[in-house]
Amino acid sequence: MSKEKSAPARKRLTRPNLTAGQTIAAVLIVFIVIAGGIARNTAIGTNTHLSADENGYVGNTNRILAGKHYATFKWPPGTSLAFALATRLSGHHSLKLARGASGPAQYTQLAAGVLTLILVAVLAWAFAGPWAAVIATGLVASYEPLIEATRTFLSEPLGALVLLLAIAAALLARSRYGTRNELLWLLLAGVIGGIACLTRSDMAIGMAAIALGLALSGRPGWRTGLLRGGTYLVALMLVLSPWLLYASSEEGRFVPITTAGPDAFFIGSYLPGKGELVPTEEKLAPEVCRHFPQDCGRYWQQSSAPVFRLIEARHPGMSENAAVTEENINYIRKYVLGKPAAFASMLWSKFWKMWTTAWTGGNGTYHPDTSQAQHKIYLIFAVIGLLAGIALTRRFMLIVSAAVLLAVAALATPFNDQPRYNVSLMALLLCSGTIGAWLAGERLLAMWHERQAESAPAAPVVS
Repeated sequence: MSKEKSAPARKRLTRPNLTAGQTIAAVLIVFIVIAGGIARNTAIGTNTHLSADENGYVGNTNRILAGKHYATFKWPPGTSLAFALATRLSGHHSLKLARGASGPAQYTQLAAGVLTLILVAVLAWAFAGPWAAVIATGLVASYEPLIEATRTFLSEPLGALVLLLAIAAALLARSRYGTRNELLWLLLAGVIGGIACLTRSDMAIGMAAIALGLALSGRPGWRTGLLRGGTYLVALMLVLSPWLLYASSEEGRFVPITTAGPDAFFIGSYLPGKGELVPTEEKLAPEVCRHFPQDCGRYWQQSSAPVFRLIEARHPGMSENAAVTEENINYIRKYVLGKPAAFASMLWSKFWKMWTTAWTGGNGTYHPDTSQAQHKIYLIFAVIGLLAGIALTRRFMLIVSAAVLLAVAALATPFNDQPRYNVSLMALLLCSGTIGAWLAGERLLAMWHERQAESAPAAPVVS
């Protein structure tokens, strides 16, 4: 009797048989992941400039390691928590912010990059097969800005990973629709969505798009759709709530993940500065110099703080946040309502530039390995593939990926967006674009075969 029971058990544990083509594809993917990891490891230690964002992430990391209050809520906690964990596991008690760094933060970025490649391969294989997985993994592995981001203290590598994880978790939850445990899978997906929001706050709108997609998928009744979308959002909010309560308590006002929104909108809505940081600082430099002579010069290379001290000086008696909020209201009246065509043109220009320009290091630096041609070729392929896949297959994976990418990019546009903001989105775009292109190709080939069969002359009937 025991032998009869053990045979099925052994069968269940047997590895799936791969065809020769699948085996070759799997081996290629392993080599691509290794090569991508080596390229990212080679980038470590080569950073020549440190940005204000990097200073913020490292400052918060060290406050976490020291058990002190969070330093600033302008940045979400996910990246700093990851850096703090890596620093502690490596036996250190603080993280050093330095050019040419090769410490726990950079190896956290390396791990995130390799895990991203593995996840891209899994998703592409699951939805479009082994050779689509080879192509998608190769594109993400060789995309230069994702390689160079490994050397930084920025959130883009982790952001790329958690965005893919959020999509994967949502797709897994959707695949369990109609089963007894579907709500548990939706809860898990919501938890991962909450982690994505805590890593990069701009992804919150993307998680809302996922919740909407999960609610509408399969055209359920309104109660079922509301239950599914609501379950996802409840889990997401349970993850966010401790952070929101802590940050709001520390700041004495409600903090929607970060406090950077008003400052970013101030920069992004300033029409004379084209909605960009450096041109805005240059436009306001004369006024800054009049009020704060010590801050004259190319101060924007270090910090935009003098600009916001200027805004506070314009509104005596107000806090900096209240002064910036007041300026934002004025800008809405002056530019959004007063010059809607010019403002819309500025937003479109920023949106276009964010997608069509490769991040090269930022803050006046340029990495020689960055290729604008590579970025544009990859971008065109991915966008056409994604749109073609949606048009010809209507696959939920493609639709929800497109919705998330569009929502995150559109939300960034009225704020201080820049080419760096596309780095955390490119892994998902290249993955879903490759899947879309492959599925569209298969669909077109099937349609061609159907037409050939229909047009073929009927075989003569032999009596």
